[in-house]
Amino acid sequence: MAPPALKGKGKTMGYRPLSWVVALDGGTTNTRARLLHEGRVVATARRAVGVRDAVLSAPGARTLAGAVGDAIAEVLRTAGGVRPDAVVAAGMLSSEAGLAAVPHVVAPAGVDELAAGAVLLDLPEVAAFPLLFVPGVRTPPGDGADGWAEADVMRGEECETLGALERVSPRGPAAFLWPGSHTKLVGVDGRGRVVGSYTTLAGELTAAVARHTLLAASLPEALPDEPDPAALDAGARLAENEGLGRCAFLVRVAALTGALTQAQRAAFWVGAVVADDAAYLSRHPILRGAVPLWVGGSPTLRRLYTAALADRHAGPVYALADDDAERASALGALAVACRAFARRG
Repeated sequence: MAPPALKGKGKTMGYRPLSWVVALDGGTTNTRARLLHEGRVVATARRAVGVRDAVLSAPGARTLAGAVGDAIAEVLRTAGGVRPDAVVAAGMLSSEAGLAAVPHVVAPAGVDELAAGAVLLDLPEVAAFPLLFVPGVRTPPGDGADGWAEADVMRGEECETLGALERVSPRGPAAFLWPGSHTKLVGVDGRGRVVGSYTTLAGELTAAVARHTLLAASLPEALPDEPDPAALDAGARLAENEGLGRCAFLVRVAALTGALTQAQRAAFWVGAVVADDAAYLSRHPILRGAVPLWVGGSPTLRRLYTAALADRHAGPVYALADDDAERASALGALAVACRAFARRG
């Protein structure tokens, strides 16, 4: 079932201090709810349901709405059932496959532009109070025959970027990388605005090849959190020399010849994908010059991409601290919500 389209102008609300806020972050396969009190995350709930469920399953939209509602209820119970001042939804929840289709704003875009494009809606099937949907950011196409290939879109990473930006406070232009199902490179100008993004399907590619091709018989069900270093290096080296397609088949060769154990084959495949991804990311104009780059994402991907790009990028490459990476989306969503309600006041 398709998500509800936006109707009318949505709901408006007078501005009030945002003491208790639920920040939702919906992705391809997972949804998180974080309860913030006075700007501090005090509770987190996760559901293994994302917009992919809405796309692949007939009752998927209802499943997604139920999962979001359950996650909201869980974090509010931890605070004794407090009524939130705001519930703000970022990521794919504001996409056509999510809970409400909210148009992207066009880069460059910062907190002001996102707040202006945010939409407040009543969705009683999700929660008993309105949800503020953050719109996401669209990078427009360039000129020329292939200019369309410079276009990009993001939903969720703009909030992660704004939240991380507040923590690291660069003194000029900077870049942020958010590896995951869709790896997203985001450029930020000296005014704290997102100026563009560049997305790859590296995470989904890694999993899809491992689970839905001939390689499934040669790899473990779950890819390792602590990949074998030597196998990682071999994957990176051979990806550069042989190409990613050949590396995929080499996973099977390694199984047939006994050259690598199952865990090492998984590490080899992860190393090949990360190295191939990093090679193209490092050449993107967002990383032109020596702009500082901060890497977020899960601890494993953060470590792998930081190492891979440190060897390729002319500027400094930093791994975000665990706490900063974990809170970034919620802090960015909070900033947009505060500005959005101030505009409505």
